[in-house]
Amino acid sequence: MHMKSAQLDIVLVNNETGEKSPAPLYMTYNHHHALMLGPHEDLMKLYNYTKDHDPLDPTSFPNQTKKHHMHRGCMMKRRSFEALLTAALPQGRRSQVAAFGGASGAEYRGTSTKLAGRYTYAVDSPDSFMVLMHFINTYGAPESQKLWECPCTSARKIDVKNGTIDGQKPIPFSCSQQLIDEKNTACSLATYEGGYRCCEHGVFLTEGPHPAGPLQQIEAKFTFEFYEPDAPEVKTARPTMQPSCCDATGGYLSNSSYFANLEYDIPQCSPGTPPEQCEHVISSVEYFDVPSSNSSDPNEEFELVHAWGHQHVGGNGLELYKDSTGELLCRSHPKYGTGEQAGDEKGFVVGIPPCVWGPPPLPAPPRFRRHDHVRTVARYNDTWSDGRDTDRCDKPRATRGTSSRSATCTRRAGLAVLTARGSGGVHIGPAC
Repeated sequence: MHMKSAQLDIVLVNNETGEKSPAPLYMTYNHHHALMLGPHEDLMKLYNYTKDHDPLDPTSFPNQTKKHHMHRGCMMKRRSFEALLTAALPQGRRSQVAAFGGASGAEYRGTSTKLAGRYTYAVDSPDSFMVLMHFINTYGAPESQKLWECPCTSARKIDVKNGTIDGQKPIPFSCSQQLIDEKNTACSLATYEGGYRCCEHGVFLTEGPHPAGPLQQIEAKFTFEFYEPDAPEVKTARPTMQPSCCDATGGYLSNSSYFANLEYDIPQCSPGTPPEQCEHVISSVEYFDVPSSNSSDPNEEFELVHAWGHQHVGGNGLELYKDSTGELLCRSHPKYGTGEQAGDEKGFVVGIPPCVWGPPPLPAPPRFRRHDHVRTVARYNDTWSDGRDTDRCDKPRATRGTSSRSATCTRRAGLAVLTARGSGGVHIGPAC
């Protein structure tokens, strides 16, 4: 099957009438999700293999020690899906399963994933789909708090000496040299205040007690746009894949870790600094794509056809450059809500418009070799004001009650999500 787009929305179901309407982010927040499509038999094997475990964390399964839990469910990397498929399916079946999402959260609800021209997302035998959903209950939370930052409350047992959170080892901290030099508090367990490492399934993100709230029913609504098998467009469709880059918190050229840190804290702007100068900037340089196999050709060429940034509240934009020439490839700016309706919630990022390449009148897709270097630059406003487009260093949003924990910074993501078309014969497999 050739898909043109895949979108997720969260809908609220009226308990009395059954009527369904989009759920506002101040009721339920989509932290991230991952979607896998493929043959029913293979997805059932994946489901049974991952039952009662983090499906994107092979190290949390019975043949591994849970004390070395790696939290890859939040890792949002293509390799997380590949590791899962390698562990759960025979080699000949892995290419039948395609994966989408990963980094896709509430910030992308208003972001189009539709590919231009003949470019498509290819899925072999999509009999069924399997979903990993990380939703946060934000009902009744004070507007001054930001729940998606996942604060480490006093209920989290952080043992710096043993390197554990609640008795489990979180994924190693893998910050870029820039963040290490800046002594960023998100780069060490000793200074860690919140983020996805404190955001496991069933964890409360506020200080107790946690009184029961009203019963609410929500549903995840997926919308797929695709070509029927006999559609004439199928004959000329050009399937795409997702390269391994890009993360502003690390980089294969500046950090030897397999995964970068994915999150970092925004330090407060120095007192007396003019607001227009209060911008925190980080950057990293990575290979366009690190192949899944040593047999992959590092000089294989790709066309970049779709890209957008991943930022949270306070984001001023994310840029992608071809490092060898300094050419700006994509600049994305988060869209902020101004009202109360779902899709326009004040204080939330409600969409991040993508950069799209394709046939005229669109710009021609830039071309890359697999080992070409790309630079990601993430910009955040680091003032303390309450403007909707500022990066407020306040307390994260709570599910119930008021958190007594005073935060010094806010957790941020700096990712560029890319879709590329190979020059020929590209394996279309899992992509985060």
